[in-house]
Amino acid sequence: MKEFFGYVLIGLGVIFVLATYSGIEMNMGVLWPAFLLIPAIGFHIFFFMNPHPKRAGLLVPGGILLVYAPLFFFSQLLFDGDMSGTWPFFLIGPAFGLLELYIFGGRNHALLIPISILTVVASIFLAANLLSSQLGGILGIVLIACGGFLLFRKKKDNYSMK
Repeated sequence: MKEFFGYVLIGLGVIFVLATYSGIEMNMGVLWPAFLLIPAIGFHIFFFMNPHPKRAGLLVPGGILLVYAPLFFFSQLLFDGDMSGTWPFFLIGPAFGLLELYIFGGRNHALLIPISILTVVASIFLAANLLSSQLGGILGIVLIACGGFLLFRKKKDNYSMK
């Protein structure tokens, strides 16, 4: 536990040193995501210092924060905190954390279900946010057609006698 606080103090010190000597203003309205990035890196350091599948649970919050911190930096720097178009990344964060758990925690295949669902839903909403209203309608029609095809297609009967 003291190692964690050591890394937090080092991270805070780096922020203050950079703010003092690089000419960057210490504007907490922009720099606050660093306080999410520091624990994210800390969780990963703790796991990779002694990697063991039982400790892979550290990567879930670490992965979530590792996605959220750059998202918040990006939002603060470019859009003045407006996240109306980037909110689907809140679904990608848990998917990324669970993917790290899957990869480093013994490859439990049940984790692939929530990872896939979160990623697909986030991708659809990101695509819808990026596309104009006309293209979004076309995307909706394509998705409806694909879903209908999957539901109503004729299945091959592998058990029929020939």
